[in-house]
Amino acid sequence: MKMLHLALILLSLSDVLTQDSDYGVKYADDQICAVRGFSVSIPCSYYYPTSNPIQVKQKLWCSMNSNTDKCQNPPYVYNSASNTKSDFEFTGDDKSNCTLLIHNVQFNYSGEYRFRFITDVTGGMLTGDPGVTLQVTDLKVSLIRLSGNGTFKPEDSLNLKCDVNCTQSSSQFVWSKNNELLPESGAVLHFPALTLRDSGNYTCTWKTNRTSGSETFSLQVEGGNLKLQRKMRVKVKRKQRRVHAELQEQDDAVIYSAVNI
Repeated sequence: MKMLHLALILLSLSDVLTQDSDYGVKYADDQICAVRGFSVSIPCSYYYPTSNPIQVKQKLWCSMNSNTDKCQNPPYVYNSASNTKSDFEFTGDDKSNCTLLIHNVQFNYSGEYRFRFITDVTGGMLTGDPGVTLQVTDLKVSLIRLSGNGTFKPEDSLNLKCDVNCTQSSSQFVWSKNNELLPESGAVLHFPALTLRDSGNYTCTWKTNRTSGSETFSLQVEGGNLKLQRKMRVKVKRKQRRVHAELQEQDDAVIYSAVNI
C-alpha cells in the first residue's frame, strides 16, 4: 500500500516537471464568431520552462489564409518587433497572456489564427497548432408582417427578428428602443397590436463573451397625424360658420334700423 502511494506521488511530480519543462500555447476556444464591422477578442495563453530565467523576445500572430508554414515566417497580422498599427491589436504580455483583439472585423478576416512566441533560449520557440477559427457574419433585423398591409397602422401585428448566421453556442439577444433597454429578450420581438407609441428605433444587440454586434430598425406607425388634422379642420369650419352667422345678424340689424328711420 505504501509502495502504491509512493508511486502515485512520483507520478504526480513527473507530470509537474514535464509541464514545467515544456513550451505550450492554449486557446480558450476552437471557433469564435464575430459580426462584421465590430471587434472580437481571441483569448490565448502560453507557457515555457520556469526553472531557468527565460525571456520572451518576440510574439507573433498569423492568419493561415496568407501564412502556410505554421507562422514561422511572414506575413504576420501581428509582430511585436514591428510598430505598424492595424486592426490586429495584441492585448497580452511577455509572461503568459497572448490574447489578440481584432477591430473592425471584415469577411476576409475569416479563417484560422495561430500564435507563436520566441524566447532567448536556443530552440525555445513554439507555434500553437491548431489555432482558432474565426467566423465573420452579418447581423440583420428583418420584419415579419402578421397582419395589415401598406404603411404600419394601429392594430397591425408584426415581428422584428434578429438574424445572425453563427454557430456560437453561448450567446444572447438584447433589444432596446431609442437607446433604452427593453425587458424582452430572444431573437424575436413581437408586436401583437401596434399603437402610435410603438414608433421608434429598435436595436438588436447580439452578445457573446468574446464579441458583440448590433443592428437598428426604424418603425413608424402612421394614423395619429391624420386624426389630428381632421379635428383641426372641424374646429376651423365650426369657427367659420359662427363668424358667418354673426355677420348675418349684424346685417339684418342694419336693415331693420334703416326701415324704421
